[in-house]
Amino acid sequence: MNHHAFQPPFPRRRRDRSVAAQCNTGKGMGRGAALMLALFAMMVVGTTTLSYVASRETSSSIAANAQLAADARTLASSGMSIAKGILRSSETIWRRNHVDGVLLNNYSLDGGTVTVRLVDIVKRANPANGGNIFPDDATTEVEVTVSSTRGGATWNSVANMSIPSVVKGEYAIFANKIMIVDGSNNFIGRWPNAPMSAQKLRVNIGTQADLAFLSNVYPWFGSGVWLQGGCRFESEVAGSTPSDPDSMKATWIYYPYSATGLIVQGAKASSVAAKRMDPLDSIRMVNPPAPPAVGGTYTNYTNNYILTGGSYSLNSFRVRAVFLPQLFTKNFEVRGGATVTLNTGTYEVYGSWILRDSRIIINGDVKFVINPNLALTGLDWQNSSVEINPNSTFEIYNGYSMDVRNCWVGPRKQYICNSVAIDGDPHKQNWFAQFTSNDCYPVAPTSPQYMEPWRVRVYPMRQFLSSFFLWDIRDTSIVGSLFLPTNPIRLFGRTQVYGRVAANHLLIYDTASFFYDHALDLVTGFTEGRAPSRGGDPEDMFPSRIVSYGFNAEAAR
Repeated sequence: MNHHAFQPPFPRRRRDRSVAAQCNTGKGMGRGAALMLALFAMMVVGTTTLSYVASRETSSSIAANAQLAADARTLASSGMSIAKGILRSSETIWRRNHVDGVLLNNYSLDGGTVTVRLVDIVKRANPANGGNIFPDDATTEVEVTVSSTRGGATWNSVANMSIPSVVKGEYAIFANKIMIVDGSNNFIGRWPNAPMSAQKLRVNIGTQADLAFLSNVYPWFGSGVWLQGGCRFESEVAGSTPSDPDSMKATWIYYPYSATGLIVQGAKASSVAAKRMDPLDSIRMVNPPAPPAVGGTYTNYTNNYILTGGSYSLNSFRVRAVFLPQLFTKNFEVRGGATVTLNTGTYEVYGSWILRDSRIIINGDVKFVINPNLALTGLDWQNSSVEINPNSTFEIYNGYSMDVRNCWVGPRKQYICNSVAIDGDPHKQNWFAQFTSNDCYPVAPTSPQYMEPWRVRVYPMRQFLSSFFLWDIRDTSIVGSLFLPTNPIRLFGRTQVYGRVAANHLLIYDTASFFYDHALDLVTGFTEGRAPSRGGDPEDMFPSRIVSYGFNAEAAR
């Protein structure tokens, strides 16, 4: 917990620097801390639809002067507005920056002081928390108490707030230059199994495309988004207003402030809302992380490492030729129905990772680096599954191209049915036409069991001419985050991606579809700078209703 008080974040266009500066005293944050919070805005951000559930105001003490009491009440109302601003700001991590729930302590305002306290409503209702009732990263229901003091009069205002989403939504898809959806039945929307999908939040798509040039004849010569007739989107979205046609659309596509031409075109262009970014929101994709190197204790293989059939449990290794590894590539191959468990560690292959008709189990935090060199294709997978154990992560750093066909990448979860433990995801069995119904799954599930998509991350490795190679995924189901800022990626056949994807060019064909998990809004994203809002007027985010003025004179008699 950061033991600092907040600098209240007012909307950028109306920020009162003189008031904000008052917080930088005593326990107040310095400029460096404020900047750090701004840098964290992509990972944990403010709120967009804090719905005011209830408000009750009670007077702690009423001074003889009725005007002072009215002033204290007004001051408490202003304090509540500040609290709402903090909770919705993209520049603060309010869930962490409090001291035992105290967000602001005796903050000077308009001739008086206000103190803001936060309580996690859900945690308070659970005795198992042992008195820890203060917000943390999982808080979604919060009670805000504002205590004001002015001229000897005090006032308490209490509001219960629900925080179902974030004000700066991440991009479900980010296509740096070109995005073409040209299939017979392509869906872009929410992942039904994701916990936040029930909130029906808007799906954001971003692009840095700034000109759609000769789009009808030579789309590759320009940049932009093309949505052809087979593209479908969500039909419902939270917070829609009939008077605002854009708000009724569940998918918004953001393009740069500096764009000079049409950005979204095609038969289904009217199904989405095209939004020009504000100048500060015109952002670029971040660079992919540098690949790790194998270290510590590991096994070194100087020839092809081939596993056929059987079960294996592996730890860190390197597959690399003794001389001139850039010329003499060596492969890691898993074939013939083998089951291979990769345990925590870093793995390096100077060649290709060839996977055929087999099963990979990820156990722990696994990083796999594939430098294909003259092999050209780094990932060469067919008819196989990669299953992630609970609390495990899988990072792939791949050079040059990728060819993944008829594979399944997702959670490895056991479930109990009639007191029998069954291994694996029924969706995986269905994917390979091996599903057998039982009392727990009479019908094959249409998507994988839920797993946080950030647990699987695929990155490119920057090397000579690597950005010219295509990454192809065909007839494959993937739960994960695909990040290729320099590469084009193509999704073919019945491919399904559950998570998010970013690429220099994104091409979607056949019935390939995409399902976003809004929990990724809270995880570091694809871009530097600020991700876009979920839409709507930021000044109308917090409708409030006065229930009472806090002092019932009749009841006090």
